[in-house]
Amino acid sequence: MGIKRYIFLSLVKVFGAMIAVLFGVMLIIQWITLGKALSMRDIDVLLLAMVPLSSFVIPMGLLFTILIVLERLSVESEIIAMKACGVKSLTIYLPVIFLSFSAMLLHMLISTNLGPMAMKTVQTRLLQSASQKIFSFLKEREFDDSFKGLIVYVESVNPKEKEFKNVFIETSGNERSVITSEKGTIEVNKNSIIMKLKNGSVFMYTKLADRYLTFDEYRFSLDADFTRKLRIKSYDSATQAEFRELIKENPDPQRIKEYYNRISFPVLNLILGLVGISFGIVRPRSPRSIGFIIGIGTIIGYYFMFTFADRLVRAHIMAPLLGAWLPDLVFCIMLCAVLLARKLRLTEGGI
Repeated sequence: MGIKRYIFLSLVKVFGAMIAVLFGVMLIIQWITLGKALSMRDIDVLLLAMVPLSSFVIPMGLLFTILIVLERLSVESEIIAMKACGVKSLTIYLPVIFLSFSAMLLHMLISTNLGPMAMKTVQTRLLQSASQKIFSFLKEREFDDSFKGLIVYVESVNPKEKEFKNVFIETSGNERSVITSEKGTIEVNKNSIIMKLKNGSVFMYTKLADRYLTFDEYRFSLDADFTRKLRIKSYDSATQAEFRELIKENPDPQRIKEYYNRISFPVLNLILGLVGISFGIVRPRSPRSIGFIIGIGTIIGYYFMFTFADRLVRAHIMAPLLGAWLPDLVFCIMLCAVLLARKLRLTEGGI
């Protein structure tokens, strides 16, 4: 019992440190992605946005934790000492299996419920305040489609003065038009967003006639679409029950695969636990970098298989259910092949 507690506590300590480091990296990435839409008052939104990212942090942290702890126990000859004292291999592996199973349950809870609920709150908060921070979304010298029916290009933006210069706008619809202006600004009211342009021209063209007008001041209302700007998909904020309803409305293969990914991806934690057990125990004098190399290789390999399956599903070559489970199946087959090869090697050595 003491051996199990010792190994489990070692795993928990390293796992906590690993999760903290990975979350720190993810926090920086999220701040860069959403920073322009956030202020210091919205720090809770940033923290909520970290909840869905746990789906990526947990497996990576788990794998590196198992490899690091088992490698340390091996290099320092603690595992040899345990086995010399009659400790069975199952006793050493049980804490690893328990941590992997716990990580799988937590991961599944986050991917199916907690993550979508957090993303729904983030989406609501950001969209409610988006109009007030509209200048933060406009990028200089880039074509922007944040506004429905419009493509906007501005040469320079001054958020403090709430003004932009050298504007180019193309509208779509029955009457397409091109609007140019020397400068402009955006006025935000409770129920509307008004763009006000000064000293410019409008070129409108239809099937019947073309018109060219100049103006001193030109006003029109905007309909902002920041959901795409914030890279929030419709199913990102849907729980599993809500996701099923979305699939009924639009049975897109990619959506169906994403639905099953929420189950198949957490199962990866169990597979990674077995990977850690298989490759974590090394010879006492082996270099300490082996675990890190194996961890990086495993993550890259899984990402490659995940992307490969995703491409096959999008091309309608593979069924979404098989595409979601393909990476797990491939890793299970590879792991079984490695264990079988080791068993055969030991058998031949014994002969």
